[in-house]
Amino acid sequence: MMCNLYKKESPYKDKTTGEEKKATRFYLECGSTLVPIEPTYFEDPQTKRDAQYSSRKAVMKAFAAELPAKEGNAHG
Repeated sequence: MMCNLYKKESPYKDKTTGEEKKATRFYLECGSTLVPIEPTYFEDPQTKRDAQYSSRKAVMKAFAAELPAKEGNAHG
């Protein structure tokens, strides 16, 4: 079975700063099924950060194709 990785970027407004930003959602298409996936944030107990999160997300963005619009849906 062929699987494809897709991404969809959507604009949103940051609630604290009011700044316009873009969210990226990822989907895995297996056959006719579209499965939403999300890179996991592994928080270090000492630093409370995940130093590799941005890198993992960037790799997914680089290899994901744009999610095609649904047929018959003018809004995408």
